[in-house]
Amino acid sequence: MNSSCSCSDNSPTKPIVRLSPRNEERISLPHVFQWEPVDNAHAYVLLIDEIRGKEAACIKETTETRVHLEETDLDVSRNYLWHLEVLDDAGRTIETSKGGCGTPISTFAVESAEAENTPATAGRILLDFSHNESDIRGLGVYNFSQYTAYTLLRENGFEIGTNSDKKLWQNLLSGYDVLLLHCKYAGPIVHFVPSEIEAIKDYVANGGSLFVLCWGGGGGANNPDLYNPLLKEFDIELKPIPDAAFRKAENLAAEIFQDISDIALQCPAEIVGKGYEVLGSAASGEHLLVKRGYGEGAVFVSGMGMAFQDSYMGGNDERAINNQRAFVNLMRVTC
Repeated sequence: MNSSCSCSDNSPTKPIVRLSPRNEERISLPHVFQWEPVDNAHAYVLLIDEIRGKEAACIKETTETRVHLEETDLDVSRNYLWHLEVLDDAGRTIETSKGGCGTPISTFAVESAEAENTPATAGRILLDFSHNESDIRGLGVYNFSQYTAYTLLRENGFEIGTNSDKKLWQNLLSGYDVLLLHCKYAGPIVHFVPSEIEAIKDYVANGGSLFVLCWGGGGGANNPDLYNPLLKEFDIELKPIPDAAFRKAENLAAEIFQDISDIALQCPAEIVGKGYEVLGSAASGEHLLVKRGYGEGAVFVSGMGMAFQDSYMGGNDERAINNQRAFVNLMRVTC
């Protein structure tokens, strides 16, 4: 499908989204999707799925090369995937914009019209890719933990930076309020070099915040081995909790878990060490969320398992909404 067109919109106020692979758009509704015509096309079907959704969020069939999405078609403040299927006069799919696992599908986020002009004021966060996923759209998959965190934080007013090809040295860290080391989803471990560890220590000592998210197992991750050389510099260590069904949390800090009584805790990791404040613990006593002051800054470590990972923050159910709220509140505290 030729998707390199430069399209124009008949509407004077709403730009057209150009259906092009690897684009991430932010739109408000109503909105127009438009594409170039395909030879022998009898009809076009635009299918839109919510990230982590189990059913299609919207299906539009048309004989034209444009689709109007109305305010009632999609939920605001959600992230979606799209693909386009081209049908012949026998109803067969003759072309599709959805490729194999190596070809990503474009994504877009729906937001309120007011949000488009709202500046990011909540804080500046550097989401580390040098030791985790190498790209926000790595492998053509959009539901990795980091993508969920990236979009959720941006929707809530944070300024997000990434460093897929840069080491964590002082000149990079100094531009951010928080360094977020997000749970490794899969793939080979890229260890911190000694100069990075020293740079992070200096960054925190001079007023920065370090936030480490870890879960105890699964997904090919072995996070304690990755993070402990760094965390030991702050007298903190992570230990996986063997029981993967371990789920109940207690003593949750009110400032973070406002009106939240239940947080899912699949694959948690215990935090051990000294000199820290406990912000959340397990029913059986293990420390799951801690804060430690260091110089002018602070270190936050979460071992709350998949509570803040993609599968537990994606969706509209009560569990996901609770986890989303807690995660955003926690990032506000770190800033």
